[in-house]
Amino acid sequence: MAKKANTSMKSASPEELLPVAVLFAELAESIGAKIDSDPTGAVEMVKNMRTDLISFGSLKGGTLIDAGALLRDKSVIDEGVAIMRSLVERMHENLQVKYNLANGLIAQSDVVTYKSPAWYLVTADQRREARVLFEKVGRGSGNESVGSTALTNIGNAFWKAHRWAEAYDAYSDAIRIDPTNAVALTGAARVLHRCIRLGIGQAACLQNVARRHIEQARQHVNRIKELAGAKAMEELSLMFSGDPKQGSLPDMSKASDYQRFVASHRLALTATIEGQNLSMKRWDSLRIESLIQSAIAIEPITSSGVPPLFAMFNIMKADFLAARLLAFRGMTEKAEDSGEYSDTLDYALYGIDQSLLLLAQRSCIDVLDKIAVATSEYFGIPGKYANFSSRWFGDKTKGGERHWHPLLEEAVNRGNVALVALAELSLDIESGGALFQKKALRHSSTHRFTVLHDEGCSASRASELVEHYRAREFESQLISSLQLVRAALLYFVEMVRIEEAEKRKQLKGFVPSIEVPKHHYIRGHDD
Repeated sequence: MAKKANTSMKSASPEELLPVAVLFAELAESIGAKIDSDPTGAVEMVKNMRTDLISFGSLKGGTLIDAGALLRDKSVIDEGVAIMRSLVERMHENLQVKYNLANGLIAQSDVVTYKSPAWYLVTADQRREARVLFEKVGRGSGNESVGSTALTNIGNAFWKAHRWAEAYDAYSDAIRIDPTNAVALTGAARVLHRCIRLGIGQAACLQNVARRHIEQARQHVNRIKELAGAKAMEELSLMFSGDPKQGSLPDMSKASDYQRFVASHRLALTATIEGQNLSMKRWDSLRIESLIQSAIAIEPITSSGVPPLFAMFNIMKADFLAARLLAFRGMTEKAEDSGEYSDTLDYALYGIDQSLLLLAQRSCIDVLDKIAVATSEYFGIPGKYANFSSRWFGDKTKGGERHWHPLLEEAVNRGNVALVALAELSLDIESGGALFQKKALRHSSTHRFTVLHDEGCSASRASELVEHYRAREFESQLISSLQLVRAALLYFVEMVRIEEAEKRKQLKGFVPSIEVPKHHYIRGHDD
């Protein structure tokens, strides 16, 4: 549910005179009112509109995109996208035209009929570009309403690609910027309802958080039409039926600073994606519950030992938790540092605290490749090495088209949506993707040198082997990286859960099982 194209004068060039501005404002209001009720008429109204002036070009392109989407007319949408591309080329820094172009790219992909999971591959490039543009607008706009709406659209894009954990983070960020954004509030509630429906996490806690979102959205229900149009208003209003009472949320009054840090950034490694239960001693409770041995492993089973996937997930989980702890200490605690450093006279920061942050970023992103290796183990894909970026796809055809990896395609076509989520995430973390900066930061500190600054961001003497970042921006990227990897781990566990359910269905009978005890119990760490 994308916000309608902007029809304000913010994009108008200085040469436009007042009479033209008045005409534009009246025309924009008239067209905006017509799009929902008569999209064909709206297209006719802008058919002969000039595009050499920025404001009129943006209005025409945006109208064609919104009306074309309602009409499901690809040619109309394509014309709107072409106009917005030309405006982006003319105005590289204008976030509004980038936002409208992103809406157009999403509309282009939505008009492609979904017949099979191959849809994700056919429309991948368009949707990937749209996410990049929405990300730039959402994180770079000084306008709270525009930024919040762009983040909401990122959440919607994630939701369509089964990236529910990332969708929740995007909706949450949109709500933080604009608490009246009822579209983001209902989107967040929808993610939690999905978890409840599928038995993911603690239902009571999720329900209480969802009710909080719905009640807040109820107070700003009219904003749904303003942000997403009349059709979205009709669809989302169904969520407001039922008991609006808000249940109690987990008590954080006795939480430690670290627990508050984890909760505030939604970094708990538990299937209950918000509202962690601190009454549990080990509240990072995400685990692989069970496996059917006869259907897994690359090598034939030669013993009755515990399948290696359990060890793999233990390592991935511990690596993530270590990165999270390093991030907390680097951001909030001043380490006792015995090192003496030379000052480079460029406001750079040196010491253990900064290295903790760099180590956290590296170890966090490294978990992604381990997820690829563990996926290979689970689906029996040969080879000792796997790359997160390429694990999900087979070799491209001569025409450059993507297709699913042959040993994953059956599971994807059967409905393993978590594999789709992981594949889509991998596209965003590659060069040009919305999440590529996180991987670039990892490479910078691994293969070169990364220097953080509290003021300025330039070297005393430049070197191509040293990269410089503002400390606060790096910390923000680190939190985002942790959220990203947490989402990937959630998808990985869901991938296994979906496959195991399918195996049980195919076996149609009693499935012998081996209980895998908790490590801390065996070691005597828990009474």
